[in-house]
Amino acid sequence: MKVIEKHNFVKTMLSSLILQIAFLIFSFFFSFCMVALGLLPANPNVYLIVAGCLLMLITGYWIDQKNTEINIWRAGLTGQENVENVLNLLSDEWNMINNYTIPHKNCDIDHLLIGPKGIFVIETKNYNGKVECVGDTWTYTKTGKNGGLYRGHINNPSRQLKRNVWELRKYLEKKLGGKDQFPYWIQGILVFTNIHAELEMKDETVVVLKTKQLIPYLQKYQNEPLKDQKIQSILKILSR
Repeated sequence: MKVIEKHNFVKTMLSSLILQIAFLIFSFFFSFCMVALGLLPANPNVYLIVAGCLLMLITGYWIDQKNTEINIWRAGLTGQENVENVLNLLSDEWNMINNYTIPHKNCDIDHLLIGPKGIFVIETKNYNGKVECVGDTWTYTKTGKNGGLYRGHINNPSRQLKRNVWELRKYLEKKLGGKDQFPYWIQGILVFTNIHAELEMKDETVVVLKTKQLIPYLQKYQNEPLKDQKIQSILKILSR
């Protein structure tokens, strides 16, 4: 499989968060120094101690928050990398664009796969817990550090996927000269990459797979073949 690497928003966010946490750690150390200076026997300063303690509490809180964000983004990056590793088993007839952003739209596609069997928009989720879906309604339950179960936050991945597919179709239709020039189906796939994720689906409105099911699904997928000439023209548009 040929891979076209676009700007990786996830890696950019991770770099930004790491810089932020480095600044917060410096601020925490600075606040500790303020408290230490305020406690000097020769010249005690209550105001310096109070200010240092407040700054220490604030920076400590934000360090914890940023660490949580970093773990979430790292999990997302791990999921994307797992899918890419699996898709590398495909032949060079297939092309994949990672982290594709539709111009002038707030749509970030994790993997855009184009090959002889068609066009596939792949969104990855790396949730660790029980994910339930009924139609377009999603819930997520996970186990906390102390062993208790609690309801985790989950966006609506099926609606996100369908919106990305729709926006990509409209964009390609526009660039290729209308619906008649782009009469092709775009298949959306939602992939849960964490091996510990437990999926319970009922009447789901999109294709939902675990990572290990991805290649078998593509092998069995039936669709009008996409000729190499059309693949190259689509790639030319998407690679700009």
